[in-house]
Amino acid sequence: MRLAVVGSTKFHKDERAKDWAASYIQRVLNKYEPEVVISGGAIGIDQLAATLAAFEDIKVIEHLPFKPEWYYYKKRNILIAQDCTHLLAVKHYCSTTNGSGWTADYAESIGKTVKRIRYEI
Repeated sequence: MRLAVVGSTKFHKDERAKDWAASYIQRVLNKYEPEVVISGGAIGIDQLAATLAAFEDIKVIEHLPFKPEWYYYKKRNILIAQDCTHLLAVKHYCSTTNGSGWTADYAESIGKTVKRIRYEI
C-alpha cells in the first residue's frame, strides 16, 4: 500500500485536534502497515503523518509545491493522487480551504481508494 495522507493545516494550532488526528493516523499505520506514506509537506496533517510514519520506519515521500500558488498546489496534489494507491483526507471542522478535498476528489476520479474523515468538536 502506498498511502497518501492529506488534510487541513488547522490541526497545526489546535492541540486537541492534533492529538485526535495523531491517534487516528497511528491506528491506520498500525492496521495497514503501508510500504510508503506520501505527503504534501504542509503544516498540520501532512507533516503529522510524515512524522508518525518516519517514527515507525515507514518510508516517506513528500511532494512539495514549487511556489505557494494554487497552480503549483494543484500540480502537487495531482502528483500525490497519482503516486498513491490509497488516500486518507483529514479535515478540521473550521477549515476554510478545500485543497485536501480537491485531492481526494481527484484521487477517486482516477480510481484510488479514498477515505475521508472530519474532526468535529
